[in-house]
Amino acid sequence: MVLGDLFLWLCFTGAVFSAFLFLLSTKGDKSIYSWGKKAYYLTFLFSLLATLLLFYLFLTHNFQTSYVFGYSSTDLPFFYLISSFWAGQEGTFLLWLFTGLLLGLFLINKKGNELQSYLLFFYLTAQIFLLVLLLKKSPFELLPETPLEGRGLNPLLKDPWMVSHPPLIFIGYAALAIPFAYALAALIKDKYDNWIKFSLPWIGFSALSLGAGIFVGGFWAYKVLGWGGYWGWDPVENASLIPWLTTIALFHGIILERNKESLKKSNLFLALISFLLVLYGTFLTRSGILADFSVHSFADLGINQYLIFFMLLFTAFSLGLLLFRSSKLKGAETGKSILSQDFVILLGIIFISLSAVLILVGTSAPIITGILGKASNVSVPYYIRTHLPLAIVLGLLLSFTPFLPWKEISVKTLSKTIALPLVIAIIFSIIAWISGVRKLSYFLFFFFSFFLVISNFMIFFKRLKGNLLNTAGYLTHIGIGFMFIGILTSSGFSKSVKLNLPKDEPKEAFGYQLVFQGSESLSPQEDKHLLVQVKKGKDNFIARPRLYWSEYNQAMMRKPHIKRKLAEDLYFAPLEYNQKEFIFSEPFSLSKGEEKEIEGYKIKFLSFVMRPHEQGGEFRVAAVLEVGHQDQKATATPAIIFKEQNQITQIEAQLPDDNLIFLEKVMADQKMVVLSIAQRKNESGEILVLEVSIKPLINILWLGMIVIMAGLFLTTWRRSREAKTNTHPK
Repeated sequence: MVLGDLFLWLCFTGAVFSAFLFLLSTKGDKSIYSWGKKAYYLTFLFSLLATLLLFYLFLTHNFQTSYVFGYSSTDLPFFYLISSFWAGQEGTFLLWLFTGLLLGLFLINKKGNELQSYLLFFYLTAQIFLLVLLLKKSPFELLPETPLEGRGLNPLLKDPWMVSHPPLIFIGYAALAIPFAYALAALIKDKYDNWIKFSLPWIGFSALSLGAGIFVGGFWAYKVLGWGGYWGWDPVENASLIPWLTTIALFHGIILERNKESLKKSNLFLALISFLLVLYGTFLTRSGILADFSVHSFADLGINQYLIFFMLLFTAFSLGLLLFRSSKLKGAETGKSILSQDFVILLGIIFISLSAVLILVGTSAPIITGILGKASNVSVPYYIRTHLPLAIVLGLLLSFTPFLPWKEISVKTLSKTIALPLVIAIIFSIIAWISGVRKLSYFLFFFFSFFLVISNFMIFFKRLKGNLLNTAGYLTHIGIGFMFIGILTSSGFSKSVKLNLPKDEPKEAFGYQLVFQGSESLSPQEDKHLLVQVKKGKDNFIARPRLYWSEYNQAMMRKPHIKRKLAEDLYFAPLEYNQKEFIFSEPFSLSKGEEKEIEGYKIKFLSFVMRPHEQGGEFRVAAVLEVGHQDQKATATPAIIFKEQNQITQIEAQLPDDNLIFLEKVMADQKMVVLSIAQRKNESGEILVLEVSIKPLINILWLGMIVIMAGLFLTTWRRSREAKTNTHPK
């Protein structure tokens, strides 16, 4: 047995022993509780030693350790060696375990909590779950021989944001076990007075950490992956978003319970389900069951039966216990008056929870459809169609919340208080209409987003004169408004065009002149940058996107160049780099059944082929052509893939003599296509295929995320102080 495995076994033994002692101490024996604490400290110590050892193995390039070999190499800089720790499943499980046991140190000395012994027992069961997975698939497993070099790190993970993104996510996952354990402790003891008081700061902390991880991941995807977006509704992305949404719903539900003595069952359910959703997301993404439907899904490590067992065990016990106690859980009725804050918050909880359910159904679609027949996933439009109305409703609710008291307000009084922000929102909406926002759903989205920002900012400014912590909720809601605006402008009004850029030949896109100047490498070890000079008026800069072969992925990888401006981003994504230059014919049209002779080819348009593309939310249209050249006849099917956000990608077809034909335009109603032929020059040349996009007001999206995190930070700080001082939150 290697030293790391010994630490894990000692950690497992300590966790089981500590949990057993805490369970015995529930009868009130303080000495047993004290021994349970000592066992917990030893458990944490062994997790710390295991964590430090794995870091040491990475830093010393111990390639006999299978996990180190699989995710690192000697040429990695220090910070990427650090992020190699959580590049694979085994490392993330150890990271999750260590952060969970670390957070437990803040629970173990809590005084005046009658739920303490049960709390720690249930909390340790979550850590035992992780330890079982680690003992089944250890990060310290050895190879038969020591390789001279490691496999390396996935180039997509070689980014500074990847140093922080996974830890933030797993700290959030670990923290969600705390309100889960508090809820179970309250249900077991049938005492519900203190669990929300002590768990509320942890709920805020979970929302902060998990939200920060999600936002950092979105920014990283936009910056590194080159597809132009920040959220692809991939199952792995959704696996963290769903429990974050239920945590946000839980936080607001507990505020209602503290103020109105309502939603007792709902809050216990949300506390339980948030952690259960983490387990379900772990199963979805770590079992390999979504390998055909997710670009992020991990391979099966042989731990599926353990994932399923613990998921079913936790679910059956926790929800069964809630059902058993439900008859005694009676809270006050809430939401009697429409014009009151508790009614609006209740509606907000319902719609946030509905969002989580819709995403859960979409993410689980391969399993659901697989049970019924052939497994398939839902497309991106499913998420957009279901969430655009929800976002509009949430914008409406958050616009009115700042002006509503806990008790009922008259329509006349409310009308006076909302008059100014309503007028300002109308003015901004008129500007949006003039700027081209004519689609009704988009216009309503903008209107309520403006209304939301202005309403909450007015109250935020008033509260700022008092205690900063009292502004936390308003600040978070302002951030949501900014985020909504940024999402719609950068996605719904994004423009994109694909250019073929022969070297030194100027082309134009969105008023910018682009000239491909070739490639350069800043050092022998670094991949080449493709140089594109971009000019427009006084703007004159060199864009340096990258397109390179990855031995790790056995595929071409791309990294965009982003020119950040105040009102928009210019996004340059390389698609293809050829060493031979093409001469493009003038575009020509063909009706169905028509034949023309172009550039020495006899081309006849036979039919369309239309179908959804492999990627969700995309649609592929191909033109079936009969091509004659000299004595040869062949079929060619150039295609266009229509993407979200008005983007298209052309898929060329090869002609009999190795030249290419492109589908430039489809006029389905006229049964007509527009084509062009690309002929290779005899002499050597270079050509870059570049996708150029404009992302309007995307900085408002990033600003919104930052403001949300600032608001959640203040919220967590405030609720932590209240838990210590027993202050009643408002």
